[in-house]
Amino acid sequence: MLNLKKFQLEINSFIFWILSKINIKLLVTCICFVFLGNSIYENSESLSNLTITSQEILWLILGILFSFLSVIINAYAWKLLIDNIGCEINKLNIVKLFLATNIYKYLPGGIWHFVSRYNTLRLELSKEKSIESILLEPILMLVAGFIFIPFKGFNIAIYILCWSTTLIFLPAFRQFVVRKLKAFKAKVFTNNDNIEDRKLAQNNQNNPRTIFYPYKPILVETIFVFFRFLGFLCCINAFSIGSFVARGELISYFSFAWIIGLIVPAAPGGLGVFESVILFSLGSSHLPEASLIASLLCYRLVSTISDILVSLVYPVKRLFKV
Repeated sequence: MLNLKKFQLEINSFIFWILSKINIKLLVTCICFVFLGNSIYENSESLSNLTITSQEILWLILGILFSFLSVIINAYAWKLLIDNIGCEINKLNIVKLFLATNIYKYLPGGIWHFVSRYNTLRLELSKEKSIESILLEPILMLVAGFIFIPFKGFNIAIYILCWSTTLIFLPAFRQFVVRKLKAFKAKVFTNNDNIEDRKLAQNNQNNPRTIFYPYKPILVETIFVFFRFLGFLCCINAFSIGSFVARGELISYFSFAWIIGLIVPAAPGGLGVFESVILFSLGSSHLPEASLIASLLCYRLVSTISDILVSLVYPVKRLFKV
């Protein structure tokens, strides 16, 4: 009897050891890739029969425009957030920094745009403020995304649950969240410090000032998510399936998929995760699956092109001395 209990304990310990070694994000991403790949394979014949005319191309160009503008809006929201947390930067162009580093999110690991921004910010701000400004930006994106999730239908519980996420930016909650995130993520940034940078950061401590609730950053970030959705809607309209689903339902599913893609991905830019969530969410709708898959593939192309174009804004301005 004792040997049986000992054996069971060893089995449980072995299972927990295996689970602790599994990269959950990588596992979820792999599952999504398999699901997406299987969907593409099953609809390969229908996909090959789809044609792209000049009308579809115009819709996709419009999608690139909305996605391009959304990144600029996102950069401005981050600038407002940095101002809100009590940082005053006169020598550094925050919007330029954001746009120049945004493309780094496609590098393996998905953290190098954050690391690059931190390496620049720490030359102007204290280490604590630099890390805080980096860690709060994804939370701002999540909160803005949650605002649109209840639009599928009127459910007071869902509205309260999703919109209550805005309370996370109340000063007391915000400080608690920042402390917890620093405990998990700060090493990613501080491991890149060197002695000279640390001394410089100590000499650039910002004067403390009253921190207010970030109404403006949240509002601007909400506009960013909406413009992101408009880019997606253009891809949906390019394949004439936008009329099959209500706009409120579509933006709800888009926001949910976008949030999951932001939280879980092991692949750059949430590749595979966003598409799989949309396919799974809209699978019960009366949408032609091949057209939906084509829309998702085009949206991935549209968003990637817009990110590349955004990264070229300031180099082109400098080239033409605009």
